[in-house]
Amino acid sequence: MYLFRDLSVWASRVRECRDPRLLASALNHDQQRARLLALATGRPTAISADYLREVEDDAPFLTEVRGKMAQWTPYTPRAVDFMMVGRSGSVFFNEVTLYAIVRALRPAIVVETGGTPGKSTAFILRAMERNGAGHLYTIDLPPAEVEGDKLLRRETYHQQRPAGAGSGWIVPDSLRGRHTTLLGKSSEHLPPLLKTLAHVDIFYHDSDHSYQNMTWEFETAWPRLQPGGLLLSDDVLANSSFFDFCRQHDLVHCNVFNLGAAFARS
Repeated sequence: MYLFRDLSVWASRVRECRDPRLLASALNHDQQRARLLALATGRPTAISADYLREVEDDAPFLTEVRGKMAQWTPYTPRAVDFMMVGRSGSVFFNEVTLYAIVRALRPAIVVETGGTPGKSTAFILRAMERNGAGHLYTIDLPPAEVEGDKLLRRETYHQQRPAGAGSGWIVPDSLRGRHTTLLGKSSEHLPPLLKTLAHVDIFYHDSDHSYQNMTWEFETAWPRLQPGGLLLSDDVLANSSFFDFCRQHDLVHCNVFNLGAAFARS
């Protein structure tokens, strides 16, 4: 069994959570992620492990992200929040995985739908900055504002937006040079955006998770992915759209809990 991290790291994170029962779950999901990264990137497991450690140890970047969250919410992420710690997932597990994918594949063009609060946006942009290449296009329809400076419950920032905060409010300002935001529904912006781009290397769905919208986004983006391109989706367990799409198009696919990856067979 290949471990992405030393057991001493796991032990320290479990102590941080104060729940030793989380260790087995975390180790299991780490193994599943190793498989997803190997399939999605075609790179050796050791390379993906290096990228995961790189971002987990990226103190300047994570400090900025924590600062952004502390500015608008009563919640400050702990180190353990960058690891899978139970069936509900951790606050940043998918984003750390996206970082490793972008670092490994070095995409020139990434398109994502859904950008508030901007967790995936921030980690993709940080990976592009490390790569020294790439541009991210985000189509986002921000949720309703919440009055006041703070959100009352730490998880509500997924469905609500702090008053005064814009789309992608977690994203460090220093990373926005490689980023273009289109405010509105994907049905409005995705088709014309794809027409203006010569190709797309990675498409990532994280907007409205209805079966109809997910299927429409997959069908719309897939033809624009260049050979070897990668289709990613959040919340693949919300319904069967991702798995149905992959079966209909005979795509290689896998998922770690709610994050799915798919690509054409060689």
